[in-house]
Amino acid sequence: MSPRANANARRISTELGAVLLDTLGLAAAIEWHARRLQRCTGVRCELTVSDAAGIELPEACAATIFGIYDETLSNVARHPGASRVAIALTITARQVTMVVRDDGSGPATTLRLGLAAA
Repeated sequence: MSPRANANARRISTELGAVLLDTLGLAAAIEWHARRLQRCTGVRCELTVSDAAGIELPEACAATIFGIYDETLSNVARHPGASRVAIALTITARQVTMVVRDDGSGPATTLRLGLAAA
């Protein structure tokens, strides 16, 4: 894929992810993105979501987490060597944790974000 086509595909993916994030929430947007990455790249995606019932993340928090997730998986797709990526997303009343590991040469990405008490 040419650099221009790659940039266009990335822009469209990010825009669609943002729409899904706004309408369906963080977990569903990440699930959609993981399926799309698997279909487009052949990298097998294993997604585990532990989403506490009734927890709604602030919009800015969800957008930040999705942006970090999107960039992390873009790096997995861009750099050769990964055939599998595991994504674990845990949402509780106090914290959001996301861990992304692949079998390529790059390090795992771990994000822990504390949530203010409501």
